[in-house]
Amino acid sequence: MSNLIRMDIHRMFKARSFKVCLVLAFLFGFLGIPLARLFSLILTFLPDSIEIGELLPKSVTISSILQKPFPGMNSILIMFSVCYFYYADIEQGYIKNIAGQVSKKGYTMISRYIAVILHNLVFIATGIIGNLIGTALFVRLIVDEEILKTLGSLGLRFLLLQGLCAILLLVTCGLGSKIFGMVLSVVFGAGLMSLLYLSIDTAVSLAFKTKIAIEQYMPDQLMDQTAPALIPALPVAVLTIAVFLFLAVRVFDRREVR
Repeated sequence: MSNLIRMDIHRMFKARSFKVCLVLAFLFGFLGIPLARLFSLILTFLPDSIEIGELLPKSVTISSILQKPFPGMNSILIMFSVCYFYYADIEQGYIKNIAGQVSKKGYTMISRYIAVILHNLVFIATGIIGNLIGTALFVRLIVDEEILKTLGSLGLRFLLLQGLCAILLLVTCGLGSKIFGMVLSVVFGAGLMSLLYLSIDTAVSLAFKTKIAIEQYMPDQLMDQTAPALIPALPVAVLTIAVFLFLAVRVFDRREVR
């Protein structure tokens, strides 16, 4: 199993898609403040009759940067990269050789999921470092007292992200649909599932004359919150990981590998 994990990690770091997406993650983090600076300069050339808001803050706290570990398009980018990694060896046919070396094919799902934990840590760290560098070049960074508290929230959001990656594992590898996995990556990353949750809330409210808000217990919606509450974020994350990782292993173990 350890050899399988090392192989997946090596395969992940060697993949061109991983390197390209990682560079983009850094740029999305880096360009936030520079672009605000550029727009601010452009607005200075507008007529005096137009009121110009201050786009560039005087200072930024480190905790405020840690509260946004997925700047710009990074949440979509992370999950898109995860799906590409999940399906790469299946698409290229290497999975037939790999699966034949383990007692159960489902173990390959656990291996690549462990690799994705490292994948997500690297992506989040890269986005935050890019954000810190881009911010420090134009405004003053402040080390504030909220950093430790923010790190706790960041840990919760990371667990929720792993829950979404477990869902993508089931869809991409278990069900064998790269396209559906990619679409789901965009939907999760862009927060579009909120439209479905709202529709369900409305339908239940009309049918049973009672109000519900299922989005309060969905991992993608909790992950988008700046500071998700420990309850329900932690049990939702743990349950999502456990259920969908188990299903991915069982379903893939019963599939015929080609």
